[in-house]
Amino acid sequence: MLLLSLAGVVVVGFFLLADLLSPNPRVGDESTDGFPKESATAQDSLTNLRVASVSQEIEQKTDFSSGLTPESNPTPHSRVEDEENSDEEDAAEIAEAKEEAKEEAEELAEQSETEEEEEALDQFLAEVTPENWRQARTELLSAYKDGTITKKPYAENKFWDKVGEVGGKKVADELLNNSDPAYTKVLNGWGKADPQSLFDYFSELDLKDSKIQNYLEQTNNRELPFIDQFSSGLVDGLLDAKNVDKIDNDQLNHISEVVDYFVENDPMKGESLMREFTERVIKNRDLEGLKKWVSEHEEPRLQAATAQRVIESGAFDEEPLEAVKFANSLTSDKAKRSGISSAYARLASGVNGHNPNLTAQELNTMQDGVERDFALNGFAHGLVHSDPKAALQWANSISNENFRKVVTKNISKRIKVELPNPKELP
Repeated sequence: MLLLSLAGVVVVGFFLLADLLSPNPRVGDESTDGFPKESATAQDSLTNLRVASVSQEIEQKTDFSSGLTPESNPTPHSRVEDEENSDEEDAAEIAEAKEEAKEEAEELAEQSETEEEEEALDQFLAEVTPENWRQARTELLSAYKDGTITKKPYAENKFWDKVGEVGGKKVADELLNNSDPAYTKVLNGWGKADPQSLFDYFSELDLKDSKIQNYLEQTNNRELPFIDQFSSGLVDGLLDAKNVDKIDNDQLNHISEVVDYFVENDPMKGESLMREFTERVIKNRDLEGLKKWVSEHEEPRLQAATAQRVIESGAFDEEPLEAVKFANSLTSDKAKRSGISSAYARLASGVNGHNPNLTAQELNTMQDGVERDFALNGFAHGLVHSDPKAALQWANSISNENFRKVVTKNISKRIKVELPNPKELP
C-alpha cells in the first residue's frame, strides 16, 4: 500500500509539473506574440510605427475575450503581407511628416528673410531726409537689383510714405513739376505727418491747372482716382487707419466738418472724401445696416459716394444682382447712377460665379438712355482685365456722346496702366 501511494504521488506530481512547464497565454498580453507590452515613447514614435500597426491589426482579427477566432478572410494573406502593407503605410506617413517639416522650415526661413528685409528697410528709411531723398531713391533701386531688399508694394509704399512725411509740399511740388508718377505716392505720408498742410494744399488744388493736366496726361491718371488719392491721404491723416473700428466722436465730427466744407465749396472733392471715409468704416459691417446708412444720406453727392463704395467693397457679392435693385431703390438720381455703375462692374467681373454673358444679354435688350449708359460704364470697366477689347467695344455703345468720350478715354488709360502688354485692340 505504501508503495502504491508513493507511486500515485509521483504520477500526480508529474502532471502538475508538466502543466507548470507548458505555455499558458494571458488574455490581452501582447508580449506572447513577440510584441512589446508598453507603447512607444515620443522619441521612438517613428521607429515603432510598424510594430504598433501590426499589433493593432492582430488585436482586431482575434477575439481574445471569447477565446474564439473570427472567420478567416475570404482572401487569406500571410503575416509577411501584413508587414509589407504596414511598411507601405509607414513609409507614406514618414514621407508626409518629412514634407510637413520641410514646409514648416521653408515658412520659417521665409519669415526670417522677411523680417531681415523689413529691418534693413527700416534702417534705410531712418536715414531719409528732405535733402537726400533723391539719393535714397537711387539707393533703393540699387538695393532691388542686388537683392538686399525685395521689390514689392510694401517696400515701395513705406519708402514714399517716409518721403512724404519728411518732405511734404516741397517734395510734392518737385514731383509734380517733373510729372513724376510718384507725385501722389507721397500723399499718405504727408497727410499723417501734417494733415493741416495737406488740407490747405488740397483746398487750392485745381484740376484745370496746366501742371495737373500735364501730369494726368503723362501718367495716364484719371481725374476721379487722382482726387481720391488726395482724399485718402487726408482721411488717413485725420484718422488712425489701423483703428477705424474705434473712431471717437471728436474724430467723427472732425471728418464730418471737413466733408461738409468741401461739399459746399468743391463738391467733387467732398464726394471723394466721403468715398474714402466710407471705405475705412464699412469693413465687417452688417449689410442691412449699410443699406440704411446709405439711404439716410439726403445730400445726393454723399449718398452717391457711400453707395458706390459699399457696392465696390463686395457687400452684395453673395447675391450680386441685389446690388442693382438696391441702386435703383435710392432716392437720389446721382446715387442711382453711381450705384448702377458699381453694381454692373461687379457683375462684369464674374463675382461669386456670376456669368457676365447673362448681363451682356440684358444690356442688349435695354433701351438707350441714362440708366443703360451708366450700366455700360460699369460693365466696361469691369471687363478691363478679363477682356480689354470687349471693354472698349461696350464703352463705345454708350448713347450719350460726351459721356461715351469720357468713358472710352478712361478705359484706354486703364488698359495702358494696368495692362502694359494688352492684346491687339481696335
